[in-house]
Amino acid sequence: MPSPPSFAYKAWPAALTLSVSSSLPVYLVPVVLSIVSQYALVVFVAFSKTELRSLFLLFVLSAVPRKKSPEDFFQRAREKSSGINKTIVNGAEVQKHLQPKTEKNYARALDLWNGYAQDHPGADPYDLETLKDFVRDIAYGIDGTYGDPKAGEKSVLQYWKDFTAGWRRHNSTIPPTTTLSVTNFIKEPLRIEMGLAHRKRIRSYGTTNHFIHLGTQLWEKVWQIYDKPRVRVDTWAKIQLYVFTSARVGEFIESTCRAGSGRGLYYRDMTFGVFRNEHGKAEFAIQVVRDAINMTRTPEKRPEHSVHEGLEPRPLFCNPVLTMLARAIADHAFRDYSTMEELLAIEPPEDEMYHLQQHESVLDKPFFHVISTGEMEKADTFSRRLRELGIRAGYLRCPTIHDFRAEGLYLIDKLYSTAQRMKHGGHKDGRTFGENYMPNNAGTDLQGGYFDGKLRSIVNDRFRGMTLHRNPELWQALPAKKQYELENTPEFSAIEEEIKALAPMAKTDSTAKESRNALMAQKRKLVSDELRKCQEQQPGKMLASPDDAVLMGYHRTQFHRVRRLMPERDRLASNLFLVAPIRSDEGRSVLRDMIALCQQDAEVPFRPGLEPEKCTCLMADHKLELDSKPAAERWRHIYSCHKKKLVASYGFAELCFDCSEWIVGQDKWNDHCKSHLERPETLPIQCNPFVYGGTLACPRYCPFCLGNAALPAPTRMQQFLDREKWKAHLDEHIGLLDDCKATKCSHPRQKCIDAFPSVLELKFHLQDVHCIELTKGIKRRRSTGQADAMPARRKRARMSKDRDPDVKVDTWPQLTYEFVDETTTLCSRRSPGTSTPPSISSHGSSPSNTATDESMGAAETPASSVCTDLADKLDPRLLDE
Repeated sequence: MPSPPSFAYKAWPAALTLSVSSSLPVYLVPVVLSIVSQYALVVFVAFSKTELRSLFLLFVLSAVPRKKSPEDFFQRAREKSSGINKTIVNGAEVQKHLQPKTEKNYARALDLWNGYAQDHPGADPYDLETLKDFVRDIAYGIDGTYGDPKAGEKSVLQYWKDFTAGWRRHNSTIPPTTTLSVTNFIKEPLRIEMGLAHRKRIRSYGTTNHFIHLGTQLWEKVWQIYDKPRVRVDTWAKIQLYVFTSARVGEFIESTCRAGSGRGLYYRDMTFGVFRNEHGKAEFAIQVVRDAINMTRTPEKRPEHSVHEGLEPRPLFCNPVLTMLARAIADHAFRDYSTMEELLAIEPPEDEMYHLQQHESVLDKPFFHVISTGEMEKADTFSRRLRELGIRAGYLRCPTIHDFRAEGLYLIDKLYSTAQRMKHGGHKDGRTFGENYMPNNAGTDLQGGYFDGKLRSIVNDRFRGMTLHRNPELWQALPAKKQYELENTPEFSAIEEEIKALAPMAKTDSTAKESRNALMAQKRKLVSDELRKCQEQQPGKMLASPDDAVLMGYHRTQFHRVRRLMPERDRLASNLFLVAPIRSDEGRSVLRDMIALCQQDAEVPFRPGLEPEKCTCLMADHKLELDSKPAAERWRHIYSCHKKKLVASYGFAELCFDCSEWIVGQDKWNDHCKSHLERPETLPIQCNPFVYGGTLACPRYCPFCLGNAALPAPTRMQQFLDREKWKAHLDEHIGLLDDCKATKCSHPRQKCIDAFPSVLELKFHLQDVHCIELTKGIKRRRSTGQADAMPARRKRARMSKDRDPDVKVDTWPQLTYEFVDETTTLCSRRSPGTSTPPSISSHGSSPSNTATDESMGAAETPASSVCTDLADKLDPRLLDE
């Protein structure tokens, strides 16, 4: 007999309870009362007293619910307004709701059919021969990817599926036999005819090494300029969260397949807590809920993941809690704590998690949102940023979020049960992992097992890391010689001539403007294709010494050219790579600087040496609103004002842009210039102007004058703030060169000692190494992604007539030179209290040892890799590549 349900006998009438209690032993009363509701008749027969039987009969009758008649049922429905507004009730077929991306794909496939039908009058979508010809045309029309111009078999099949599904929603279904026949036609005859690849992209794995390279590039070597400093913190927080949860890209931010849905990670999906770890120390942890695919109607089954500080200290940039906590503090997300110090002072209770309650005002706020609008960030925006970061880090084929997901699921499969792996990955089918994520190299070592039983994993781990190849010196722009050759090809020259001819008409004629834009797009594609070709053919020979690295272009400019302009970024570039916990001095400094970045409007609020208080006219009448001016105008105005004041007092004054120091007096300026020239290793390699965030970080120099010892020191170190003067000055030097003689670069750097066979070769050297554009004129490619990162261009205001004559609005095309720190490496980062082995250089990066940093040229820096001292602190899998 099945167990009866428990029953709340305390709610029974008191008389019944007393009667049962008086006739039964006390210990049997609860048992009888617990079963009476279901087995009332049995109990009724068992008792003999008339009054007790009557009470039981009354109870049974009252406990049986009154049967509801159909009339009562529908009457209640009418009372709930079932008869009002029946617009949704009609004879139309109800179809499954489509995601916007799916609907767009169906529409594209139907448009292709309409285009085919126009070219083939009388085309019948139910005729097998017509459909075969249709998909064959589609296969030839698809642009291939991954270096293969032909379409992949899966791409053609997807187009065919989109067409049949889209057709079925608006017309009668194509017969299944016809659909299957066309599918087989694609898989066999068409695949053989066109050579369609079964699978074009081999599964690749984002190992720990790739994660480290991306983090190093973003924080220590990146030259990307973001519109807001917070974007840098957000980008790294997303990468960390995806890597440590194995989520798909559209599960924390709005997927392109869910366009306009606003779905992603909200503060309400996050639980912040503090607990005592295994060592008895306070530790932060965060639990997040993934908006997993195929779980829209089962939100209660969405995977939950926890991230934490880690039991053992690792480099701070590997700590996801640090980044996410900084984001939450900057958003004022916590109800009871408002500052970093208050949170770090929490001492949680033993054996339980202390919950950090959030403000109700942030619960419906996206954790990753567009700064300007507050809306959920889009997956395509983040994917583009990740791809650009990967290219800058040296990956010709960049790591994707799905590559990190594949690696994460592989590790989870080795460490946990199948059920845990399925819940972690959000899988409903146990075969999904084996068919889509498991490496073909299963990670086994039969050789070791066959002989001595000592199994090794390092070999297979290294090979798995090789699925994403990295070149630390990957060219980010065309070398000058390749650029020159491309500019002189007939195709490129013809496009330039057409652009030049359309330029006058494009100002007034919209058709001419569109044609000119199309030609410029073709020109950019030629440059992009040539760069891709050069990158693929770029030598990859291992360097015998870091000094053998070839410096090419402004992209790898030393970080010290600009880091002094932004103290938070300066400190983070050093401290993030220290092995330390959050509550250490270094960890607190990192958290404080990340919060500051999240709250800043610009990374460079002002230039050292040109602080706002140095503007004399501002102090005199307060009429000048410097804060409202663009950065490019602000620093020029302050420079002009302060220089006039100093010249009036001392007769001479100049700002050394390298030192951010004002020098007054001609003799002192002469001595200051000599001090730079006496240390040629500190002289700038790049002689171009370096502008960051609209502020001039480094002025223009002349490489010819820098190396001419016969000239006075101030002449050799002349800082050109005017583009035309600098250009005319360089043209004079170039005009004096003779092709009949061996031509040398006179820059005092030791790397510039070889003679060049011609003046043209010297020009190539000046462009590649010293960043002086002297060839016909492809603009150096702006770092990818700056179009969306740079603020809208503002109209220049007219400058004051009484400004310094050498300070004028620069009409040079804005090439926007970015930076990457090549003066310090991951090898120099040590945890507090650890010693540096004699074989490892320990160049610091704090302002106190700037001279040491400056002595290390970009061409002399080692390739970015996982170094011995960092790898010792991390899991052995960090060495995978």
